[in-house]
Amino acid sequence: MNLLLKEKCKELDTKEKNTWLQKGEVLSDILQEKLLEYIEKMRVILKENQINKKIGSVVMNCNPFTKGHLFLIETAAKQVDFLYIFIVQEDKSFFSFDLRLELVKKGTKHLKNVVVVPSGKYVLSYMTLPIYFEKEERQKENIDTSCDLEIFARYIAPELNISYRFVGEEPIDFITKKYNEQMSEILPEFGVKVVEIPRMMINDGTIISATSVRNFMKEGNWYEIKKIVPTTT
Repeated sequence: MNLLLKEKCKELDTKEKNTWLQKGEVLSDILQEKLLEYIEKMRVILKENQINKKIGSVVMNCNPFTKGHLFLIETAAKQVDFLYIFIVQEDKSFFSFDLRLELVKKGTKHLKNVVVVPSGKYVLSYMTLPIYFEKEERQKENIDTSCDLEIFARYIAPELNISYRFVGEEPIDFITKKYNEQMSEILPEFGVKVVEIPRMMINDGTIISATSVRNFMKEGNWYEIKKIVPTTT
């Protein structure tokens, strides 16, 4: 039996009382119903039986979509039969969710075994991991990702037959690095293998990042932006 979470997760729906997720427990019937409604919307029914398919996933913000994101997706797509790309749906980024979703869809259109879907409330959302959306101010704080990761592992991965979750190597962002580390500890307990993919670099050895794109935008440096984003972006 797993221990209870050190701290209760934020209430997943402020309109419902006493709906906390705890290790060893399940979501309330109401929340499970809502979660299953989300999963059905995200489910892609293949003509072949998914049981014998190797299905992977990637969770991304893509603020905006860069060549680094594309490299990660293309690398992951080669390792599985089918790949879900969950785009963080919270509108707490420089670029809106609708635009980020559209950029990823257009940038991955050539990959036939990839589907791009919204993350909803249950995959890396403000309700499951609020510190992720405040990380610029809270880089040095401790992070507990159990709530977010266990919802994914207990409910979403089994329903969609996901057995792999791919992440990009994170040498810069402390919060994301810790998220990846805890992911590698938690998800395998539920049968989901975590695969870390090295970050893509440009010729001078600089890591490609969405942060660089946003900084170049502030400077009006479109020449540098073109080097690190797909033409679709």
